[in-house]
Parts: sequence; C-alpha cells; structure tokens
Amino acid sequence: MVKIRRTHRSVLTAGLAALTLVLPATGLQTRAQAAARPAVQPAAQRLPLGDANLPETRTTTQVAPGVTWTRIKRGRPDARDHWTVEVALLKDESAARSLADRLDDAGFDPAVSRVDERPQDLPSNQPWGWRVRVGELADQEAAARLVKDLRAAGFKPTHTYFTGEDGTGRTGPWVVDVLRVSAAQRQRVQVRQAQDRVPGGETLADMVKHMGGIAGINGSYGSDEEDGTFGDVAGLSVVGGKLVSEAVQGTSALVLPSDRRARPSVQQLSTNLRLRSADGAQRELDGLNRSPGKIRNCGGTGGDLPTERPRHDVLCTDDSEVIQYTDFFYGPTHAGDGVAVVIDKNGKVLEVRDRRGGTFPSGTTLLAGTGDGADWLRAHARKGQVVNVTATVLDRGGRLLTDTAGRAMDVASGGPQLLRNGRVDIPADAEGFNYPDDPGFFDYFATHRHPRSLAGVTDDGSLLFVAVDGRRPGYSSGLTFRESAAVMRSLGAVNALNLDGGGSTTMVVGGRLINRPSDSTGPRLMENALIIH
Repeated sequence: MVKIRRTHRSVLTAGLAALTLVLPATGLQTRAQAAARPAVQPAAQRLPLGDANLPETRTTTQVAPGVTWTRIKRGRPDARDHWTVEVALLKDESAARSLADRLDDAGFDPAVSRVDERPQDLPSNQPWGWRVRVGELADQEAAARLVKDLRAAGFKPTHTYFTGEDGTGRTGPWVVDVLRVSAAQRQRVQVRQAQDRVPGGETLADMVKHMGGIAGINGSYGSDEEDGTFGDVAGLSVVGGKLVSEAVQGTSALVLPSDRRARPSVQQLSTNLRLRSADGAQRELDGLNRSPGKIRNCGGTGGDLPTERPRHDVLCTDDSEVIQYTDFFYGPTHAGDGVAVVIDKNGKVLEVRDRRGGTFPSGTTLLAGTGDGADWLRAHARKGQVVNVTATVLDRGGRLLTDTAGRAMDVASGGPQLLRNGRVDIPADAEGFNYPDDPGFFDYFATHRHPRSLAGVTDDGSLLFVAVDGRRPGYSSGLTFRESAAVMRSLGAVNALNLDGGGSTTMVVGGRLINRPSDSTGPRLMENALIIH
C-alpha cells in the first residue's frame, strides 16, 4: 500500500453499483431526456472560444443521480480555412528567411510569420520563433502531395496543418462533451488499469463494460512496445492505494481520495522509491512494472539520459536500474542481462536469478537489476536476506501525500496543469512540453488545436471530465492548452489538468462511444481510464 499523507483534502472510492441504462437506437434514454433540448445559450454561459457571436447549443442528459452529460456544439466552418505545409519553425529570423529564399529558388511560394506564444513559465518579450510555411491547399491529400514534392527537393517539412486548427481561427467549429459528477457522488469515480494489469490495453468502451461502469474518459499518457512495456502508464498511477507506476517527477496528476470529507485535487507530484537491505545498504528503486532502462517521458532519477527533467514523448534511458514488478504485473518479466530477485511480502529474498526474466509467484514481487543496480542486488539481496521497499508520493513542497482516513486513494497523472485556484497556470516547460533545442514541439503540441481530454475540480468539490474532438475539419477543431484552460474555467473548474489527448481522446456514456476519436483506425487501446460507476 503506497503511503500517502498530507492534510490536503482528497476523495473517492469504489463499490457503488452500476446504473442500468436503456440504450435504444436513438441514443441514451433517461428520465431527464425530455428536458434535455438543444438551446442557444445566453452569452454569459457560452464557451470562450472564437468570436463572441458564434452559435452554440447545449444538450444535457442525466446519466445517474449526481452525474450529467452535456454535449456542447459551438461555431461553424470558415470558408477561408485551408491546408498548408509547415517546413520549419526556427528561433532565428535570419535562418527562417534564408530557408524561405531557398524554397523560393526551388519554385515554392513560402510565407514567413512571427510566433509569439511561448510557455507561460518561460516569460519573455522575445518572439518564440519564426514559422516558414508553403501552400494554400483545398484538402489533406493535396497537402500530402506537396510534402512529397518538398522532400524530393531536399527539404524536411514537419507537419501538414488545417489552418482552422492553428489556434487563431475565430469560428471553429467545436464539439465538447462534459461529464459532471457532483461533490455528493464523487466516490463513483475510480482510476482503473486496463485489464487490471500490466502489460495490457483495452478500448475505453470495453473497460467501462467489464468494470461495470456507467461512463468514463481516457486517462494518463502511456507507453508502447517500442518503449518496452505496452500498458505501462508514462507517469504516476495509483489504483486503490497501490502504486502501479512511478511519477514523471513534478508533473500534474488528479488525486481522488476515498475519504468522503476530503476533496479531489490537482497537484504536481513526485515519487520517492527506496530499497534498504537488512545489512544497512540503501539504494533508489528506479521504477515499477516496466522494462529496465526505458523511461517514457523521462523525468526519472539516477542518471537518466539525455535528461532527468520531464520531456514529453521522449524515451530516456539508463543502463543501471532496479525495477520492481508488483502484483499488477502479469506474465513473464523482461528478459536480459542482470539479476532478478524474488522477495515475499515481508521483504525476505526467496530466490536469486543470474539473469533477468521469468515469472514470480503470487504474493511475491520481483526486483530486476541492470548495471550497478544488478551489482547492488548481488551484494545486498542474497537469498534469505531481507530487503525492504518503501514507496512514497510527494507533493511539490516535498511533503508526503496521504488520504486523511488512511484508506485507499486513486491518482491519475496527466499534464500540464491548466488551472490553479481559478487562475490560468500552465507550467508547460516545467512539465516537459518544451524541447530546449526545438521550439516547434511546444508550438505544435500546445498552441495548435488538437483533440483534448481534460479533468477538473470545481469550488464545491465536484468533478468535471471533458472530451473535445479535433483533427476533424468542418466538425470539430480541437483546443490549444490556453483554450483548454479557458473552457475548464468557464465550466466551473478552479483546478484542472490536461490528460492524454490526440487520438486517445475518448468518452463513453451508457456503454456507448459518444465522441469521434481522431485516428482513422478507430478508438485506441488505453493504459488506464477514469471510470464512473
């Protein structure tokens, strides 16, 4: 059981029966449906997106006592929007204009524009960079052909864009789905691991069904097979009080304590994992339930390369680690050079293997070491010795986080934070959404519109879960980070964070997928999710 302490308030537990919903072909039916009619909202209630006079409709359905689903449609397509190709975003204006000259000499028609939006936690009066683009095209296929022509001419285009998704388009449209769970019903919400194990993955609809839920939204960023462990959350995950995955240090998470008197919260959290042998030797434990040496999104400890800072979508490495496989891990552990040590629930070493890999008995855990981590296990985790494992979750002040009643708690990581105490606070640089050597990553990920999944807490402790469709020109444009923060505040959140988005943005209500995931292949497999029971 992970130790989690702090006077700070928390919430949520499991055990509530699922509500049976009738789902005829026409959609979700509830007693409140007759009252759920689309209507143009008064200006004061409209979403703060685009021009103030855009049309907006809202339809609200009661899903269960204290749980509502609202569909918001806002805006309209703009005939002036088009497809274009971004060739580069460069920090230096002279370099951008030199690139534009070379494009012009090659027969293309480039445009150079200044980019000013930067991470909120990197304030400056200097421009963020200079964008070089080519083309005003009618469709994505034409943009793809232009990409091929640019590559054939020796250029390296980075993205194709629909200009309605630039973050500057004024008309949208937008489709926003909102699940609201009242403060009195917030114990309905749980963080759940796909298939209740690592490795593994499920669509959100399958997770909601097999876990007896009535609704859900996708959760944390995850890893894939290339990163070593599909199904491993790339960041902090606590399920029922058990630590499943270590933190990307200092990044945001939604905390759902089980104590009814306590509030949900959004916090920047870290983990402190330690090994202590009965002979007095100590060492850090590098991670949980993942392949040794592969740290998705970085933000680890102990010499990770190229950085120990959070770096979103980057795989950091470390050739000297100790990883613990817990009872959440299913099947053979990762094989390779090093040492594997099986310990019982009291820390007693039951078995020492001279290579990593293999399974471990129920009721035990396995420590896998590489490099000097393997050397430490050989020296201090001999058969019959006791090795204690401690795992703590820390808030950004370095204090231990705990459920005030000492009961189980759930934590789902995301990032970056969007709102803190009612104010827009987006520490995108600190949480790894800026690459120091590449201004284009922040520009693409944060200031362009994408599908977004968002979570927030209102002033009275209610929970908001929001899915915004995107990458669907003419249907829904998606949101930037700043737009996400503004939307969450307009819906009543005082603290909020970004969850995994893009093709992962998925929402299910009453067993039915209600949004339009952006991947052409359909809904993705999830590592974890927030399930409403």
